[in-house]
Amino acid sequence: MKKASNDVNVTNTKTLTIIKPDGMKHIDEIINMFYENGLKISSYKIEQLTDEILEEHYSHLLDKPFYPKLRNYMMSAPVAIMVLEGENAVEKLRALMGPTDATKADPDTIRGKFGTDITYNAIHGSDSDENAKIEIERFFKAKQKRI
Repeated sequence: MKKASNDVNVTNTKTLTIIKPDGMKHIDEIINMFYENGLKISSYKIEQLTDEILEEHYSHLLDKPFYPKLRNYMMSAPVAIMVLEGENAVEKLRALMGPTDATKADPDTIRGKFGTDITYNAIHGSDSDENAKIEIERFFKAKQKRI
């Protein structure tokens, strides 16, 4: 636990984010938004996702009619996978991303600026501290790149 300058306890946590294929053309702007909002990148990699990892990551969606479209989209180009750290990282990133459906997102959020709909929404972020730990392990269990 770190102490803030006003002696209030501050807990830095981690979350996982994936900049999706449609978001990759805006990666610099998205990363700037992370830093402007107190989130720093502690690990990152760029990779082409596979059926295997997507089936694990989206296991709760496999029986949904939209899953094949989502899978094809997520495999259409390389993505940036990052671990972000900061105070209340999960909540901070969720607010910064905006709602899943980009058409309902505030224009100042990542999805509001760069997404177009519920599938093409530029970014994924863990939805809880528990899922952040699971997702970080899923995507960074082998080699990592530290910056």
